[in-house]
Amino acid sequence: VVKPVESAGSDGVKLCHSYEEAKEHFHLLMNSQQRVGGAGSHAAVLCQEFLRGKEYVVDHVSLNGVHKTTMCWVYDKRPANGSAFVYFGLQPIDSESEEAKIIIPYIRGVLDAMGIKYGPTHGEVMMTSDGPCLVEMNCRAHGGDGNWVPMVRGLNGGYSQV
Repeated sequence: VVKPVESAGSDGVKLCHSYEEAKEHFHLLMNSQQRVGGAGSHAAVLCQEFLRGKEYVVDHVSLNGVHKTTMCWVYDKRPANGSAFVYFGLQPIDSESEEAKIIIPYIRGVLDAMGIKYGPTHGEVMMTSDGPCLVEMNCRAHGGDGNWVPMVRGLNGGYSQV
């Protein structure tokens, strides 16, 4: 998987099936304008192993190194329009589910390992046949447009990252 470092919503992310395809996409990204960071940002590309399994999101807010889980989600990603994975949506999962009992402590361990003690975080983890594997960790609240806020308030009585 070849993707831009500064991006969102799978923009510019591609599952490459050969070294040549990966090299071509790398150069495309390095020379394109697909940069969320805006003026003065430096292009960078990340190559990741393709992970098979379900992808989950665990959102936290932290204060003094105490991490409070605000929400857990499972992504609905499918192939579409020539892309290997397109977001169709996400569904909340119960924090008492078997998956959540594995991924919440895993993501909290990632936060501790990274030394993150304050603020909102948005962690993405793939549940593989070998167990959880980190996809990415973002030091920001979930989503750019906040369309998830009303649902979170309705599901958990108002506790959110905001």
